[in-house]
Amino acid sequence: MATGKPKAGSAEHRELFCRSFIDSHLQFEPERLAWPELDPDMLQRLREVPFWQEVLYTEMRAIRIIEAFAPTIPDPLVREAMELMAEEERRHERLVRHLIARYGIVIEARDIPPLPSDIERTFIDFGYGECVDSFLGFGFFRLARESGFLPPEMFDVLEILMGEEVRHVLFFVNWMAWHQARRGRGAAAWRGPASAWYYARAVAALVGVALRNARHQGNGREFSATQAAGLMPGFTVGGLLEACLEENRRRLDGYGRDLLRPLFLPALARFALRLTGRRIRGDMRDEGSLMRRVWTALRG
Repeated sequence: MATGKPKAGSAEHRELFCRSFIDSHLQFEPERLAWPELDPDMLQRLREVPFWQEVLYTEMRAIRIIEAFAPTIPDPLVREAMELMAEEERRHERLVRHLIARYGIVIEARDIPPLPSDIERTFIDFGYGECVDSFLGFGFFRLARESGFLPPEMFDVLEILMGEEVRHVLFFVNWMAWHQARRGRGAAAWRGPASAWYYARAVAALVGVALRNARHQGNGREFSATQAAGLMPGFTVGGLLEACLEENRRRLDGYGRDLLRPLFLPALARFALRLTGRRIRGDMRDEGSLMRRVWTALRG
């Protein structure tokens, strides 16, 4: 008789998501990756990407948050996985700094402000933000690769980052379910409103970043929405959402089915596409059913 997925909060669940994360760790040195030589046009295109400063800042802040939170975790296996995540984020920072230096990308220095006193809530906010960033990032990455925006060799290097983001998201989603269950908050009635609240905070933070960048902070300099859209001709929101859904599914399919998956953003993206009249394979037939799927996804 099949036992199904381990119960969230159980020792089996903790062992599953921690060991899956630890055992899938890759060994590499950012400076020794196969960085391609770029012709003048491609080099200028790379330098015009407006968000390298934000990428570096995000990695630096992630390191601060995880390094501050990991020592507070009493469970040794979970703490080991968290410490490994911090190590990977430090390596991400090295990779981004090497890219910036190698290709002469000019950014302005930006300090990391002190972290809030509630480090657990700060980590949870960070985790939900990473879920949102990664879901959108998977789609953007695919569209940029398909458009030939940069040479395939550059995408091969950056693919390492994308692959590790998948692991981080899976670890966070499972840790959050485990953490809530251990706190006696594993019931679906509590998880739904809590997830909605944290996702809303993550989206609000992302909008704030976009507005700040649109005003004056793309790599420390002003840029317009028209200039940003020009980075990927033919870009549409519908096309992005479809790419996000397909890439999210493809990347997550590479990991064990016993691991919990992030469900809310895919369900919300499908609902948004249905509102635009697009038909998505495998969806329910009516918007009411889709809304129920969104709520079910929130509840995990």
